[in-house]
Amino acid sequence: YGESDQIARLFLKEAGVISAIAKGIKRSKRRFPHHLEPFRVYSFKFRKKPTQNLYWIQTADQVAIFTGIMEDIRKIALGNFFSEIILKAVKEGHPQPDLYSFILSLYRSLEQVEEITPLWFYSEIHIMRFLGFLPNFETCLRCKTPILRDEANRFDPSHGGIICPRCQLDAGKVGINIGSEELGILQFLKNSPIQAVSRLRITKNARTVIEPILKAFITYQLEQPIKSLSFLKEVME
Repeated sequence: YGESDQIARLFLKEAGVISAIAKGIKRSKRRFPHHLEPFRVYSFKFRKKPTQNLYWIQTADQVAIFTGIMEDIRKIALGNFFSEIILKAVKEGHPQPDLYSFILSLYRSLEQVEEITPLWFYSEIHIMRFLGFLPNFETCLRCKTPILRDEANRFDPSHGGIICPRCQLDAGKVGINIGSEELGILQFLKNSPIQAVSRLRITKNARTVIEPILKAFITYQLEQPIKSLSFLKEVME
């Protein structure tokens, strides 16, 4: 591949994640008015040889750009998290149209919000939901009884749910302590539409509890770390 080419991994509504090359993108303004950049939506035309896994991009027309994200380092960091988890978790060539639409809704919301912590935690819960790993914050993993917020509950990342104090006597201290405030926040985020997230305020203490809970859950279920979470945490301090 030449210096004027660009190789990219793309998330498409119709095809899921693919690997593609744009030959001559850095010199042909007629075929490629824009370079391929994050936080943008493109309309592509491809060709693909049956013997190759790589798609060849013939044209790439930019149809949307989320400038409100690119003006804030915190929003860039969260947007990079969206991209990393999608590229790591979605199998190549497996369409995920509902997840694709959800990611677009996250980008639109991220442009508008001032406080991004609620959207951060909301995105983690619901991206995992679309990937088939919806956490359970409502009933005990073991005895199936409704969880009482004011009890000494623990979250088990390996099974994606809460263990009540009574079942902890048998299971031992598995998982991470979770208080009533944090449990209420997670229940709200899980069961609310994205439009309601901007009304939520999360204290620094609550964020300190929730962040490692969701990180441990995602890391365990996907069986690999999400490196962008470390930078996101750093810029949010």
